[in-house]
Amino acid sequence: MKPIAMVLTTLVLGACTVSGVTLDPSRSTASIAPDYLQLTPDEENIWAGMTDIQRERAILFINNGATLISSLGSR
Repeated sequence: MKPIAMVLTTLVLGACTVSGVTLDPSRSTASIAPDYLQLTPDEENIWAGMTDIQRERAILFINNGATLISSLGSR
């Protein structure tokens, strides 16, 4: 049982660094936008405060050539 716990601990600690970026444990990994979206620093800050539904909509907008800001328009 101890070897399994050690492996899991290693995986969890290893997940704290992604692509050379150390993640802040107080922020969920979902608050970090996928690299392929190529958001500006200001957009990254907006992304961090968005709900999951807003993020899904934003991804659709960005993939169709629109901006993150335009995805937050009125419904």
